Amino acid sequence: MSGPGRDGFEIERKWLLHRLPVGLEDPAGPLAARGERWGIRQGYLAAPSESDFAAIIGRVVPEAEVPVVGRIREIRRIEDGRSVVRHLHTLKGGSGLVRREVERPITAAAFEAAWTGTVGRRLEKVRWRIPEGGLVWEIDRLKTPAVVLAEVEAADRDAALAIRLPAWLAACVDREVTDDPEFTNAELAFRSGRFVGGSSEVDASE
Repeated sequence: MSGPGRDGFEIERKWLLHRLPVGLEDPAGPLAARGERWGIRQGYLAAPSESDFAAIIGRVVPEAEVPVVGRIREIRRIEDGRSVVRHLHTLKGGSGLVRREVERPITAAAFEAAWTGTVGRRLEKVRWRIPEGGLVWEIDRLKTPAVVLAEVEAADRDAALAIRLPAWLAACVDREVTDDPEFTNAELAFRSGRFVGGSSEVDASE
């Protein structure tokens, strides 16, 4: 992820899974114990334009400023036995392996104010982040639509293309969907909206 106010890129591969890796749901299991478990709810506002990117790049945007375009996300996780919550506003552009990305923190109040504008374009998911081989593998289980995905980011295109799946994940893979627009989070959020018309909170401890 790029830092606040910086014009960056997300270089990421993605796979559709037919199930969760064995033992991932057991917090005391060896796989889950290596990483983190997050509860995420996110929603989509209007798609950002070039002028929207220009308005945020190179300046410090107040965290209380309410987003009007892009994606907003709430992340809940357990840290040292307590629940930690943070909120992010992200602009993304492009498709496939390499995408433009600018991200900044926002306040809970700014998130809630913008959340009202995401009805029908929301999703919630549980994310496991498992470090291995110098990478962080992210496993997402969405509630609606019922989809399980794996993602991993790399430093550059060549490094991304050279990535090999760890054995515990390879056994679960249906196919790679890096270049399939049907499996972007935005598209999945729109599909979720058609099913349920919105989304509720999900807690990292559930």
